[in-house]
Amino acid sequence: MDNQLQELFSLPVGLELVTTISGMKLYSSENLKKAFLLAFEKEGRGKPVANDVKKLVDNGVVTPVYLSKGLLKFISHRIFGGANKTVQGFYHMEIQKIYILIDNNINIFGTGSSDFLISTTMHECMHLLAGTKNSAFLSIFMPILLDYYNEALKLIFNTDDIKPAAIKKILNFTVKFEAAKKKEINSALTNYYKLLETNIKPFSKMDEHLFRKMLTDYIVCLKLLVTDFNVFVRQARNYIPILSALNKAYYEAFGKRNTYTTAIQELIWPSEVACVYSEIFPNASVIKKAFKALA
Repeated sequence: MDNQLQELFSLPVGLELVTTISGMKLYSSENLKKAFLLAFEKEGRGKPVANDVKKLVDNGVVTPVYLSKGLLKFISHRIFGGANKTVQGFYHMEIQKIYILIDNNINIFGTGSSDFLISTTMHECMHLLAGTKNSAFLSIFMPILLDYYNEALKLIFNTDDIKPAAIKKILNFTVKFEAAKKKEINSALTNYYKLLETNIKPFSKMDEHLFRKMLTDYIVCLKLLVTDFNVFVRQARNYIPILSALNKAYYEAFGKRNTYTTAIQELIWPSEVACVYSEIFPNASVIKKAFKALA
């Protein structure tokens, strides 16, 4: 049963400055942290990982902070899915920490649930695992990633099933970008193009011209995503076949639709697949393993 956030969170008293990111100050409190952990202890999808989440909070790796209007505007470009404005979250790649932003003025922004809070935290923790422990991430999620990317690439490049070895080469290449700066991803796109060409083209039913056009669109779409998100949004309609395939692949691979995010980040960050999987199947054994690996 959902609990309204106003039942869980205290008024913002006893504030403590957690960090400053790009001039934006993030504040938390002991009461907020206690209420945050209480949500995990009380809710079904949170209970199995409550102890692991407590360790992450105690270690300062995951921190609930109060959400202000200025902060919401600041982090809006980081949020690709999730329409609930009372709870947001993001994984900061550079400092390798997660901040869960919670609006205390629930009556102003509408109501949310502890279930959404848990879902958001679990989502961001999958990014954290991939960004800090690449090998563990791939070891835990490889079967899921193989299923998803087999379906996504089949839809985009019109192929039959792709050999797992080919997809693994792609994943081993892209997983290193989980903690990379955008300019590092941008500089590697030529090599990524060649990698996709080598490992996907042998399975494609497209003719030479159409395959190269689709592959070029794939790389250009990715380039816009990591270099200028505003331009990406304006031109997204040019890449509907690719973006639609990324979304449809969830149903094809797992039998469930992705109603949680806009499928975009899957282009280069495989952790996004694990994130969505954690929201679809929060009590799956792989999610529990992921939290054990983090804690």
